[in-house]
Amino acid sequence: MTPRQRALDAVSPGGRLGVELGPLNRPLIRRGDGDILYADHRSTDDLRAKYAGHDSVDGPGAQSIVEVDLVLEHQSLAEALGARAPVDYIVASHVLEHIPDPLGWLNELAAVLREDGVIFLAVPDKRFTFDFHRRPSTTGDLVGHHIAGAKIASPTQVFDYVSRVAKVDPRAVWAGTERDPGPIFEGQLPRALEDARNVAAHGSYYDAHCTVYTPVSFLAVFREVIELGLIPFEIARIDPTARNTIEFFVTLRKRADASPAARAAATPRLDPRQHGELPEVPVRGIGRRLALALRMLRTGSIRRYETGQHG
Repeated sequence: MTPRQRALDAVSPGGRLGVELGPLNRPLIRRGDGDILYADHRSTDDLRAKYAGHDSVDGPGAQSIVEVDLVLEHQSLAEALGARAPVDYIVASHVLEHIPDPLGWLNELAAVLREDGVIFLAVPDKRFTFDFHRRPSTTGDLVGHHIAGAKIASPTQVFDYVSRVAKVDPRAVWAGTERDPGPIFEGQLPRALEDARNVAAHGSYYDAHCTVYTPVSFLAVFREVIELGLIPFEIARIDPTARNTIEFFVTLRKRADASPAARAAATPRLDPRQHGELPEVPVRGIGRRLALALRMLRTGSIRRYETGQHG
């Protein structure tokens, strides 16, 4: 299924009112699918000016940036919606990771969502993006920034992002031929310190991946924050990262009427080796196949062989 097909399956837009956040020129839910409102922090004209000449948005053959219905630059989503709230669903593709306080953001979305309404998230899998070298975000990371009421990326988030970004070929990672991608630019470490200091000194906005996940780490973190009662959702569904792609998909369902323990207990489970670690290296050659089979019988894993630790 394509990301659009997954979104349609998750939110069933026909005859329902929904919001898609930051669709730019690639909305997952289209006008003809149902009653959809597009929201962004800038107006349509501002976005077109900002992305003029960007190949990914304004390049040859690119679709036009959609007409924005709800401009959030100086108001909350609840204020922008007004009497049109509550809505039946919200779609956000590659938005969550940019939010300094994901728990506060999800509570803001919950405030405009009907009971039993859903949020559909497309989330980059750090194993196959420039976040490759970063550690997955922890429950403590999310709780700490939530308690602090973070509105912009913190110096810690900025430093971690800038210092670790890597030049990643997703297909090479999937194939097992790339397991140590190099830096995107020279001098990342001192640049990261400089950028972190600027954020601390001036409180300026910095567009960073503030949190990073694998499908398994996402489930582990959000099960705990749900159990703590910090967000009124359950994880209704997760579609892990498909081969040769870079993102996974999560459907959150608002269940404010259920206890945190019951909502946490509904969290799906995934195989950590398949959806939390790097993909297994394809086995080639009869000799190697036999060696891997013997290792699997002895240890239950072929990981040490794959990474070159043959002892």
